[in-house]
Amino acid sequence: MSKVKIASTADINAGKVLKAKANGQTVLVAKVGDKYCAIANKCPHFGLPMAKGKFENGVITCPFHGSKFEICTGKNVEWVESFVGIPLPDFAKNMMAMGKGPTDVANFAVTQEGVDLFINV
Repeated sequence: MSKVKIASTADINAGKVLKAKANGQTVLVAKVGDKYCAIANKCPHFGLPMAKGKFENGVITCPFHGSKFEICTGKNVEWVESFVGIPLPDFAKNMMAMGKGPTDVANFAVTQEGVDLFINV
């Protein structure tokens, strides 16, 4: 693993995620409380990017299928709830999941040195 700078503290705006690159991988970085957190910008459902998803209370929602993930842990808290923002009835959620079960997203520990933020990849 190697330590890679992903952002500076000044790059992070409250209530928003920042899309950053780390060794060719795209990650999402945010500040939750007084902690900086990062996850892969890749929903485990179909591998689609989550950077444009709604970010609220430390949770990001995949803009394509409504799956929700804690940005500090990568933990899945809801699985395939909608289709491009349109809520799905319960019977359609299983169809949209296409046989895939709830899965966490890769997360990365963020370290801070001065104003610089780093992850190991």
